[in-house]
Amino acid sequence: MRDRLAMERTRMANQRTFLSYVRTGIYFNATALGFSYLGDKVRFGWLEWSLSGVGILLVIIGIISFFVMRSKILKTYAEPDG
Repeated sequence: MRDRLAMERTRMANQRTFLSYVRTGIYFNATALGFSYLGDKVRFGWLEWSLSGVGILLVIIGIISFFVMRSKILKTYAEPDG
């Protein structure tokens, strides 16, 4: 029972971390979009591109991290057959 609950907590912590990466990436992209609308005409300068790049990079890192940790969690808590 204890091991099953520990596995659930670990799995949910992994999901929370993934969602935090995605949320932060979306914030960076939204900020870039907001900055692009500040001037007279909509444009993407170096600041907006760099903020968008960081946002996309954070989402990619979050996805990779989620699947790497998921495989480690499954290996650690794998129940023996038999």
